[in-house]
Amino acid sequence: MASYTTVSLPRIIHAIAFALLLGMGPATPAQASKAPADSIPVSFLDNFGYSGKFLDISAETLNARATHWKTDGSMVFVTGRYTDNVAAYRVDIPWDLSTASFKQDVKVPGEFQHGLYLRDDGLKMWVFDRTSIWSFDLASPWDITSISEGENTDLSFFVERGHDIDFTPEGNILFIDDRNTGAVFAMELATPWDVSSGTLAYTLDISDVQKEVRGIEFIMGGSLMLLMDTGRNEILQYNLQVPYDLSTATLVNAFDVSELTLQGRGLSLSADFTSIYVTGRDEEKVFQYDLVPE
Repeated sequence: MASYTTVSLPRIIHAIAFALLLGMGPATPAQASKAPADSIPVSFLDNFGYSGKFLDISAETLNARATHWKTDGSMVFVTGRYTDNVAAYRVDIPWDLSTASFKQDVKVPGEFQHGLYLRDDGLKMWVFDRTSIWSFDLASPWDITSISEGENTDLSFFVERGHDIDFTPEGNILFIDDRNTGAVFAMELATPWDVSSGTLAYTLDISDVQKEVRGIEFIMGGSLMLLMDTGRNEILQYNLQVPYDLSTATLVNAFDVSELTLQGRGLSLSADFTSIYVTGRDEEKVFQYDLVPE
C-alpha cells in the first residue's frame, strides 16, 4: 500500500517550465524526446527537488532494485532481489507515486534480479540477473502474471557485475551498466528485442568516475544518459552528441540523493522528464523527485 506526504506544484507547471528551460516553448512528451543534443542543458539535474512523495514497497519486495513505468504512467514495476519477484503497482494519477497501490506480483527465475525493462506495448519483459538476462513474453499486455516460462541469455563473457539495462526504442541496441568493470556496454541486436542475437559493440569506460553504478536510463531520444551511482550517492548525467552512441558521451553533471537514501538501487523517469524516481533499498521506498521551476 502506498505511503506518502503531499507536496509539489501541479505537473503541468513543471512540464511548461521544463519546455521553457529548453527554449522550445510548451511541448508534448513526444516533442521533448526529440530534443537535439546541443539543446540539452548541462544543468538538467540541477532543477529537480524531492517532491515529498514516495511509494512504500516494504510489504511486497525485499532488497528492491530497478523500477520501470508503463508508458502512460498508470503502472510502475519494481524488482525484488531477495523476494525473487517483480511487483506491479497501480498509479491512479499518472506518474504520481502518492496515488500508487499494490496490484500484483510474480515470481521470476534467477538469483540476482536487478535490472528491469518492459517494452512499450507491454508484451515483452526482461529481468537482468547480474551476468545474464531473462526474457519473457506476456500473454496479456502489462499483466506480469501472464509471463511465459522465460529464456536466459548468458552474458558473463563480458559482464562481471551488471545491474540495470535499457534499450533503444527500436530494440536494436541493449545497454548494460557494470560496477565491477566500471563500464557501460552497448550490445547490437541483429534481431530487434532478441538478446540472444546480440554482440558487444562498444564499451564506455567510466572506471575513473563511478564507484558503484546501479541504474541506467536514456532519455531525450538518446541524447542524455543517467546513471545511478550508489557509492557516490549521486545520479550522473552524461550528454551524448550522437544519440545512443556511447563513444560521444561526456559526463556533465551530478545530482546528490544522499539526503533520502545512501543505497540508491534503481532509477526511472516520467515520460515528460519532469519526475525522477529513485529506489532506496534500506528505506524500502521509491522516492519521487520533481522538476522545480527556478
